[in-house]
Amino acid sequence: MRANIGERMEIIITEWALDAYLDLKSRVAFTGEQYKKTMRPDVMRLKNYPNDTKFSVQQFWSIAECPPGQKIQDGFKMKWDKMGNGRVEIRLPVGLLKHAFLCEAYVKENPKYEQRRLARFKTHLQLIRQGVYTERGRLS
Repeated sequence: MRANIGERMEIIITEWALDAYLDLKSRVAFTGEQYKKTMRPDVMRLKNYPNDTKFSVQQFWSIAECPPGQKIQDGFKMKWDKMGNGRVEIRLPVGLLKHAFLCEAYVKENPKYEQRRLARFKTHLQLIRQGVYTERGRLS
């Protein structure tokens, strides 16, 4: 069940998302400026999903697949490249149900690692559907 088109979507920060954010921040996977100027504004775009044109940019937003070629129901990825001092690729899995659920972000190290992370995301979405998750905040 998704929010109606034109209706502003709530953005839910799960415990998985908060823990991942703190971990990535401690590893300096992104700078404070990258977070303020790029990542947070991009996440806030979810309030207007799907009406923001950036959601049509494949390099930024895509359907999550696990295994490759098999779509994860209600699962998507936000993507940022060349982040932090190490110029890493960060991925943020987002579950679009009635609300937008931010899940466990990660640094894309290689295709096998990414598939393991997306398998976890698939499990997180099942838990969200069952109401078995911890909400750590909402973005407004």
